[in-house]
Amino acid sequence: MSVPEVYAVDPNSQSKLNVLIVTSDPSVLKTATQALAEREYTVITVPNGSDALDVLKQRAVDIMLSDIDLPGMPGVTVAKTASRMFPDLSVVLMTDGSGTEAARSAVGCGASDYVSKPLDTPHLLLVLERNLERRKVDAGQLYRERSQVLFSAIKALAAAIDAKSFYTATHSSRVTTLCLAAGSVLGLSSADMATLELAAQIHDIGNIGTPDEVLDKPGTLTDVEWVDILRHPDVGSSILSHVPGLTQVSSIVRHHHERYDGGGYPDGLSGDAIPLLSRVVAVADAYEAMTSERPYRHAKSHVDAIKELRANARTQFDPIILECFIAAVDDIEAGNKAA
Repeated sequence: MSVPEVYAVDPNSQSKLNVLIVTSDPSVLKTATQALAEREYTVITVPNGSDALDVLKQRAVDIMLSDIDLPGMPGVTVAKTASRMFPDLSVVLMTDGSGTEAARSAVGCGASDYVSKPLDTPHLLLVLERNLERRKVDAGQLYRERSQVLFSAIKALAAAIDAKSFYTATHSSRVTTLCLAAGSVLGLSSADMATLELAAQIHDIGNIGTPDEVLDKPGTLTDVEWVDILRHPDVGSSILSHVPGLTQVSSIVRHHHERYDGGGYPDGLSGDAIPLLSRVVAVADAYEAMTSERPYRHAKSHVDAIKELRANARTQFDPIILECFIAAVDDIEAGNKAA
């Protein structure tokens, strides 16, 4: 992987808006970088699609601006792959006249928009801001709808899937309670708490495709059975990505088994590249699993589970989120003992 270039008005600032530009065209790179840096975006640039996907695995990106004509992996393939990894990522393709039809066909199956070259700076900024605004609208729509029919129907489906196994019958509802307690300590907004609640409730929806005998197996899983287990985040994300307004939830579900050190699945993301709410679900999911009976082992105590979580800080779990979670669950335990 070539080293990505990073540009910002103030190199020491931590801009909240990160744009990844993927192009090997010097003139396009110069125009786009200058325009976006002046608008206080943090701009990361790479010359090809392979490097772009590597960047997405290692750092958070709000929008990707990709040339459709790239060396190696075509821009349309990059858009489709990136959108599968991050269903809520906005991907804008840059195209000359010969690639316009390909860009149009890519919209809706990977890309969210396209712009023509040579780049017109005002139009480019308008398109990027329009797509960023669309993400905010989707989040707001989910927040407004969370207590209505959509939330209730998906929650019921998740409960039915959990009920496939005696051992996971109330797993998702307990994970949800833990996530909301941690989210409160983290100081999440009302909208983020609503998104977290839904994502936690349906984080294992992909188990709809996991055979019952695998979920309840008391012994060691075979390699084939492990494939069924490892598929469930991808399956769940695919189901949710087709529901309007659930792209952010789809992304959270897809990445709740990623590891902070990059050793997780399905995409090997690391650090801040893992969605924040996925990192919250990951800790709550692990704690709930450890403190519950499973066919292959007995439940751990609260104290032993916390020791196990802390032993995996910075490798499996985000250390800051982990400590907020522990503070929240310690309060829950203290309340249970007082009662």
